[in-house]
Amino acid sequence: VASEVSVAGRLERMSLTVNGDEKLLVTGPNGSGKSTLLEVLAGVLSPSSGTVTVAGVSVGHLTQEVELPDPAGRGPDRTVERTYRDLLGDDLAETVPLSTFGLIHPRDESRPLGELSLGQQRRVALAVLLAAPPDVLLLDEPDNHLSLSLVTALEEAIPTYPGAVFVASHDAWLRKRWRGERLEL
Repeated sequence: VASEVSVAGRLERMSLTVNGDEKLLVTGPNGSGKSTLLEVLAGVLSPSSGTVTVAGVSVGHLTQEVELPDPAGRGPDRTVERTYRDLLGDDLAETVPLSTFGLIHPRDESRPLGELSLGQQRRVALAVLLAAPPDVLLLDEPDNHLSLSLVTALEEAIPTYPGAVFVASHDAWLRKRWRGERLEL
């Protein structure tokens, strides 16, 4: 629940309540606050005013910028597979292998993460989120750096996702095909 939330210069005052399996497309021109809203809901940005209450639910956030932490301090030569394992833990990575999602070609799993394109790195970040599906999935411009076939597959999977999904996008194709609720900023 976001109540009277605003971020000075970035997001106008708004309120929002989410149910357990809602699918919401957040649209608006660049600079309207789509990414800011997702950052506030994810808890990575504090609002200037208002409150956000996320009680008893897990939140996953795919940002526009690729951020794959290196918790084990392995450095720039860590492989894609090692990155996946470090971020999930070996047990979960064994239960839900990276290949489960078809997001990364098997030949790329042994490559250093830094050699991957931004799109490939973003797919690794998405795989990490999906391995332990959060109750609320926040996707910021999920079509950036992804192939048309992956974007189409992602769009087709959203309606059956077991939790709430917020997608921030100004993509005309996605807006045209969206079947859930909409929020225009």
